[in-house]
Amino acid sequence: MSGRVAALDVVDTPRSVRGVTLDRVTLSAPAVLAAATLFVSRLAINARTVVPFDLVALQEFLVPLTALACAGSLIAMAAVGADGYETVGLTFVGVFGVAGTIARPAYVPAVVAIIAGTSVAAGAGLIAERNLRIGPAIVTSVLLGGLAASLGSSLGIAAVTTRSLGTQLTLLGVAGTPIFLARGRADYLAGVVAAGLLVALGIVAPFLLGATGLVAGGIVGASLPLMALAVGGLTITASAALRTHRHAATLGAGLLLFAGVPATLPRALAVVLALVLLVETATGGARDV
Repeated sequence: MSGRVAALDVVDTPRSVRGVTLDRVTLSAPAVLAAATLFVSRLAINARTVVPFDLVALQEFLVPLTALACAGSLIAMAAVGADGYETVGLTFVGVFGVAGTIARPAYVPAVVAIIAGTSVAAGAGLIAERNLRIGPAIVTSVLLGGLAASLGSSLGIAAVTTRSLGTQLTLLGVAGTPIFLARGRADYLAGVVAAGLLVALGIVAPFLLGATGLVAGGIVGASLPLMALAVGGLTITASAALRTHRHAATLGAGLLLFAGVPATLPRALAVVLALVLLVETATGGARDV
């Protein structure tokens, strides 16, 4: 294995608290749970599901909670298991993510810090891996482009154009996430089936798919083939991660599904956390135990 992984074995051994290993899987689990709950609530509201409590009020509570949970996970990773420039990048994203969530005047600095911090953290992880293929670096760059364009639209920078561009780049990046893992025939088969089902849904019920994609995924201006490509790629990633017991990648794939297009802080922080987990898998997964 590369020098980075060997160094991690010495310097970044996961810490334990009362028998619980503080690796990246453990630290990101609360954020994944919060993002999943928010995702389900959005689907339930869109489907007009009858429940004995106010779904809209629940969603309003879950939005900042998800942002704070993702930011907290990133700060915890920086404090426990990161090193060098990655620590700086994760800290920037986490701290400014919290600030942008609780203080509206800090929103613009938070957006800038999230984009810059994610670039530093992801870049540090990728550059440190000597044997890393070019594929993960390209996919990471595409996802960063989607993050920047989507958040840029939230600042009113050519909102319509950048929102659509952010959606398309994000979906392309999601479609490319299988590059982070070793894939098998069963994984590709699962991806083809998932993409086929989405295409079938788009043909049979296009308005339902469009409304669901907008509400649950924040998808704007994306074609059906691109959406199918993203769903297929994400399914391959999840299948490969589950099959090979790469728990960090499994959580990362789930976060990408729950987050959707990162045009808001909660969605953006979830995507950043997912990207960190996937990069960790591609660079050896030393902390994925």
